[in-house]
Amino acid sequence: MNIKQGDMMGGRMVRHRDAYICLSVLLLMFQITFVNAAGLAISSIDVASMPGDKLQIQMEMTGPAIAPKVFQTDNPARIALDFPGVANGLEKKMFPINQGSVSSIYVAEAADRVRVVVNLAESMPFDTKIEGNRVLLSLKHSQSAQHMPVASVTRPFIRKSTPSSVAAGLIPEQGIRGIDFKRGDNGEGRILVSLENPDTIVNTREEGGNVVLSFVNTRLPDNLAKRLDVSEFATPVKTIAATSSSRETTITAGMQNSLYDYSLFQSEGLLTVEFRPLTSEEKEILDSKREKYKGDRLSLNFQDIDIRSVIAILAEFTGQNVVAGDDVAGTITLKMDDVPWDEALDFIMMTKGLEKFESGNVILIAPVGRIKEYKEKQEATEKVVEQLEPLVTEYIKINYARAENFRNLLNGLDTGAFGACGSGLTGSGSTSGGATTASASSLTPGSQSYGQGQQGQAQAQGQGGNAQNERFKILSGRGSAVVDARTNTLIIRETAKKLEEAKKLIRRLDLPVRQVMIEVRIAAANNNFAKQLGVRFGVAKQGSAGDGKKFAIGGLGTQGNSTSGATTVTDTLVELGTTANPYGALGMTLARGADYVLNLELSALQDQNQGELLSNPRVLTSDRCRATIKSGVQIPYQTTSGNLGTTTIFVDAALVLDVTPQITPSGSVVMALRVTKDAPSIVAGATAPGINTQQLETNVHVMDGETVVLGGVFQGTLNNNLNKVPFFGDLPGVGFLFKRTIKQDDKNELLIFVTPKIVKDNVAVN
Repeated sequence: MNIKQGDMMGGRMVRHRDAYICLSVLLLMFQITFVNAAGLAISSIDVASMPGDKLQIQMEMTGPAIAPKVFQTDNPARIALDFPGVANGLEKKMFPINQGSVSSIYVAEAADRVRVVVNLAESMPFDTKIEGNRVLLSLKHSQSAQHMPVASVTRPFIRKSTPSSVAAGLIPEQGIRGIDFKRGDNGEGRILVSLENPDTIVNTREEGGNVVLSFVNTRLPDNLAKRLDVSEFATPVKTIAATSSSRETTITAGMQNSLYDYSLFQSEGLLTVEFRPLTSEEKEILDSKREKYKGDRLSLNFQDIDIRSVIAILAEFTGQNVVAGDDVAGTITLKMDDVPWDEALDFIMMTKGLEKFESGNVILIAPVGRIKEYKEKQEATEKVVEQLEPLVTEYIKINYARAENFRNLLNGLDTGAFGACGSGLTGSGSTSGGATTASASSLTPGSQSYGQGQQGQAQAQGQGGNAQNERFKILSGRGSAVVDARTNTLIIRETAKKLEEAKKLIRRLDLPVRQVMIEVRIAAANNNFAKQLGVRFGVAKQGSAGDGKKFAIGGLGTQGNSTSGATTVTDTLVELGTTANPYGALGMTLARGADYVLNLELSALQDQNQGELLSNPRVLTSDRCRATIKSGVQIPYQTTSGNLGTTTIFVDAALVLDVTPQITPSGSVVMALRVTKDAPSIVAGATAPGINTQQLETNVHVMDGETVVLGGVFQGTLNNNLNKVPFFGDLPGVGFLFKRTIKQDDKNELLIFVTPKIVKDNVAVN
């Protein structure tokens, strides 16, 4: 009995032990399966062309592949594969393909799944199958796709301001409850959108003069899908149109004009978009501030993300090469809608105390002050290398300028005081371009080094000359430049790098200067008229009376007869004859009795003078160089002084043209002109002649070859003079015997014309 019971108890114990072993094995197998499922990830994605015009996408996993959930959209054309419980083991998220109708592949990872999105140029048939660790997606072109060219897209996964096309399926469906519009106190227009979920994602962008609000994976009720006209509210907003598609709801705000600025904020399920009216000045200032940001627009929404990850996302979006040091660390929370990527980067760096340095398409990001340290160390290294670099001697022939000018430029000095208008004359000095130019021999005796001349020029420029020299100086501290004035050769001894900079400067500036022919025409016209009528009337006593009567025509005096011959009678009662020598006169004896003669003389003078004088000076000069031409006489004048006695000086009475032209890039000519026309004139009662001066000084802008009237002087003189004897001059019939009339009508006119002509066969080309 006891044995049987022991046997029975032993058998039960064996059975229980076997059950425990089986359960343990099952738990172990379940744990291994769970571990394998938890560690499953996509390790690689490959694309291969297959026979029959097929394209196969191979997705390899770290373990046995699982069947994905597949769905397709037509607009935009995409194929999405969801892998639950799978991680993303790829190094990047975007893969440009550009083969057939496949433009790119995008991999997005959520909390418990991975979605692989295949972006297509158009919808096409496909099938999927699993082979071990691989998931194969085969695509076959449709008949229409075989005849349509597929555009090559460099970065098709980038969508400006609406990157939600991929993420639309990864977030729950949202909803809009209502849309309203209100006007602010200062003319603002506010669009109020009530949202079912406070975390609804919204993107904004400006498109065709409108502002577009895009709500990702958001449903719009049918009663809200309409267009509203709000132009009567007198705000920047004209219309509001709400539309919906399968994946997105869009609200478009049509604007009255471009004079507006908008902002939006979201709080407790209410999205407010405010449009503020602007004046033209405010709009111009706002645009000028935004012009420095010209990158593609994007939207970012992250919470407590590592700053290095954000920089990597921006680098991947823009295709820029970004370098971030180890000291760039920390996290950031940001939400940006429809902003340029470079503006987003600036604000991110401002928040974290960072700065950037750009060189080509490489951006270095480091804490504030670190880049300055990098540059200072680099400059210190360059200075050390420059001190160790060997010097090279170069002989440079200067063709169109003075070698001294380039020597001064290389040392950071101005060339104006050394004659910018060509080679100076040998001697004590010459005048060129209105400035005194020292000769080449005085500046550089022989081929001596530039030393004292540099100091003198720096002193002439003032105290600020030294700082200016260092700022514009091309030669290094070890370099030197001398001039051979005889051959106009510049001899430079410098390092190879600095020597190349000097040669580049000379190649750019040693050019033939364009020349201008300035032609001036001076027309002086005069029309003078003078008329005088006069009377001499008197009585004279004859020495003896004769029997005959006699009168004369054309004489200046009245003659009477006597037994001894003709006698001129000068005694007059009325002396109103012409003031000048008359061209004609009538003299007669009206009565003669006893020893007295009554005399009458009528005199007349009339001048009419018409003349025209044309002067045509012309001069050829270089661009921005002064030129002077003079033609005339010198009038001697005698002066007397106690020390020198009587001396003779000469004063110019000449025609002078003084001009400084400047050729503009558009081909016109700006001229500083001074035209003087002096002529000697006879001054009544003076021992020496006077000088009539006519002068014009102006600045004028004229097109090449055109003629412009600079100005003119018109002088007119009109005189009607009447001289008469009181009472007798007013008597009727005989009153003319007691009058003298003088009429004068003079007209003088001066016109100045100028014509600049650019010499075409000697044009300087940069």
